[in-house]
Amino acid sequence: MLLTISILFGTTMISMSLPSTTKLYIVPSKTEYWTPALNKTFMINVSIANVSDLKGFEFKLFWNTTLLDLVDVDIQPFLNQPVNILINETREDLGRYWLGAWSQGNPKSGSGALATLSFKITYEPVVPENVTSVLDLADTKLMNSNVQPIPHEAYDGEYLCYSTPPLRITLMTDKPSYFLTDSIHIYGNLTLGFSPVQDGIVALEVDNPLNQIKVIRSLLTGVPPADHIVEIISVVPCNKEGNPRNWFYKGITAYFNVTIKNSDNKTRWVLTSVNLYYAENTPFGMDAFGQAIAANSTAWFQLSFPIPDTAPIGIAWVYANALTNWPRDGGTAYCPEKSATFEIRSISGVATIPPPQTSSSSPEGTYNLTFKLPPGEGRGNYTVYANSEYTIHEQTQMATNSITFEVKGFEGDLNGDGGVDIFDVVIAAAAFGSRPGDPNWDARADLRPEFGLIDIFDFMVVAADFGKGT
Repeated sequence: MLLTISILFGTTMISMSLPSTTKLYIVPSKTEYWTPALNKTFMINVSIANVSDLKGFEFKLFWNTTLLDLVDVDIQPFLNQPVNILINETREDLGRYWLGAWSQGNPKSGSGALATLSFKITYEPVVPENVTSVLDLADTKLMNSNVQPIPHEAYDGEYLCYSTPPLRITLMTDKPSYFLTDSIHIYGNLTLGFSPVQDGIVALEVDNPLNQIKVIRSLLTGVPPADHIVEIISVVPCNKEGNPRNWFYKGITAYFNVTIKNSDNKTRWVLTSVNLYYAENTPFGMDAFGQAIAANSTAWFQLSFPIPDTAPIGIAWVYANALTNWPRDGGTAYCPEKSATFEIRSISGVATIPPPQTSSSSPEGTYNLTFKLPPGEGRGNYTVYANSEYTIHEQTQMATNSITFEVKGFEGDLNGDGGVDIFDVVIAAAAFGSRPGDPNWDARADLRPEFGLIDIFDFMVVAADFGKGT
């Protein structure tokens, strides 16, 4: 067989510098992957174009064996039948495939594929590495019916694999601990490798020491993403019948209609949440409703909240979120949140105060949120969860993070309402001079338990903190 090959293809290869319209080339000329790509397979064609009077051909293809394995070859019926396959050899140790064929039929003219090769990716780089392999067409020979070489040009292909930068999210607070009346500032950034993600969304959840959700938000890291599989169309304050309404009295129930569109071609489960805020960034209500939304359809939800009798009158805000799940359970935001304002009124009068500025973002890949805890919240450790999902080069990554911060009370806040006022003074005065077991003993006022006596020193702690937090 080798003797036959030497007779048929023994002529020297034509110089690449000679002008020719006939070419032998790889299709596609460039094959690109982003990690993860290990064990994925791809196909290339060794093709010929603009050939005339072709009776036989021969070529070798070389590749990097560290990066790729040749797993299959399909010889295409380009030559007119009958065809003799003179050599069809794969050498994985050399990273070489060798094919030679000769037609006993009529010469062939035109363009088409000579062979289809399937490769498996056996190595993937890790950031910051990228890898490439030339798919090297070598020793290419074309023969006409007069057993003469056909001038042609050969073009190599290229395989490239890029390491996908990891998605990371940072999460911080401006202080490790706060008093109940402090403003709490949460912030961080979203990066892909070393680059800020300027069109990301961070799903943020804050839970109190009883694992109750106090804050649930979807914060931008810059500009809104271009496309959303699931999108909040609107959130509208309304009455129970669904008619829009932009104000509510204290002590009655407020309703909010949320409209969500699923543009995917499959059903999506959506956790729809609504978070209410007084002015000055104080959350006072949260509710959620989970439901599967059919493909290419729009769903409508109504959530209700009682407005507390103690609510401050003035402008309030509502934020609606569409999540895959709670952030503490790995949930992310489908889309940016939508917001609306409404007014809380008192039957005795109406007062309006400026709306709050609860969050802001910048085109630097950062997010932040500032809020105050509502009155009556407990002391202890609060947990913050931040998740984000981002797709690039058809690869979706998820980043998660969580932190805790402490909420402390003032030492003189004996009744735990967040401030030190006359009620705490009354508690200390009523227990003054008592020891454990006495009828007027009140452990809340015993601020120096090592002495077992409520005396002037305990009372002075309350007096020193008087007015704080009120």
